[in-house]
Amino acid sequence: MTTSPRYNLLADLTGIYFGQDADILFGETADAIMASLRETWTADEVQALRTQIVDFMNAHPDPEELERVFSRDFHRSYQPAEFGATAGEFLRSVLLALPLQA
Repeated sequence: MTTSPRYNLLADLTGIYFGQDADILFGETADAIMASLRETWTADEVQALRTQIVDFMNAHPDPEELERVFSRDFHRSYQPAEFGATAGEFLRSVLLALPLQA
């Protein structure tokens, strides 16, 4: 895993919140996991994560490249394809689950 510090919160999302013990620590569904994140992260952290996701997606606009880079750079215990989703679909679902800045 070669995650850039530029995407540290995105790495935390995939490695911790959607990591190996996510179901034990945060909940058994993506909704429960995201609810836990929203409860524990500050508003600034949530907005920084939103920014990192948008930046990452903009840096890799080709869907195949996005899949390849996501798989290479982020935690191996969570790969969206194993759950029937692409990396782009996963990232867009996370964006939808994050509150907009007030």
